[in-house]
Amino acid sequence: MNLHKQYEKHKEYIEFNKLDKLINFQENINYKEKTFDSVSGKLNIPFPPQSDDLVRLHKLIRSRKVFTIVEFGTGYSTIIMADALVKNQEEWNSLSNKPEIRNNFMFKLFCIDASKQWIKKMKDTIPEHLRSIVDFHQSDVEIGKFNGQLCHFYKRLPDIVPDFVYLDGPSAKDVKGNINGLSFNCEERTVMSGDLLLMESTFIPGTFILIDGRTNNARFLERNFSRNYKVKWNKKEDITTFELSEERLGKYNLLGTDFFSENTIY
Repeated sequence: MNLHKQYEKHKEYIEFNKLDKLINFQENINYKEKTFDSVSGKLNIPFPPQSDDLVRLHKLIRSRKVFTIVEFGTGYSTIIMADALVKNQEEWNSLSNKPEIRNNFMFKLFCIDASKQWIKKMKDTIPEHLRSIVDFHQSDVEIGKFNGQLCHFYKRLPDIVPDFVYLDGPSAKDVKGNINGLSFNCEERTVMSGDLLLMESTFIPGTFILIDGRTNNARFLERNFSRNYKVKWNKKEDITTFELSEERLGKYNLLGTDFFSENTIY
């Protein structure tokens, strides 16, 4: 991880979109992986913002003209995605003839996290002008099964239909319970979120999913999703994306890319 190179690569985009006013990208820029206390297992310094990941998120949400996001986990990404939604909303408000969209949660970001403390920290951190965009949900995570396969689920999800999903939580240590003695406290067991399998039947065509790392979980979802997706695994950047590739349902189930211009993000 070379944070200096990451920042320099994206510096023009960051400054053009004023993302540096929201996040201090220079904070802990000398961070190195494995910088931790070997006794407590805790990082000596906070995990820094990664320009590659955050700029990718911002560009995707802007270029896809996203309306509604659900984020599993919360962090710097919450601030960046909220900013992208605000910019999308500004473009939407400038349209003279807005199409009628069946969406009661336009330009809203729903964040689900198991940690009350982390949610509180994010509420205190997020810039004031973005707070109305973000809706935080705390939920415990329980071990479960999908088609007889071990996974885990948040107990409570926001009652929405997102057109963009960012999967970066929970931590395996947040998963409660065991099945036949198997638990996610086992250090070797990877996270295995099953929440999107529960939600999948009501996704609208064009829904986009970005999974940050969690490759084993991404493969589990790919094997168990029942609809048609364009799936891409970027091994180098350690991300997997899914795009629901089906015909639109009708004139009220549109996405931003159906009518927004694509030449306005940068």
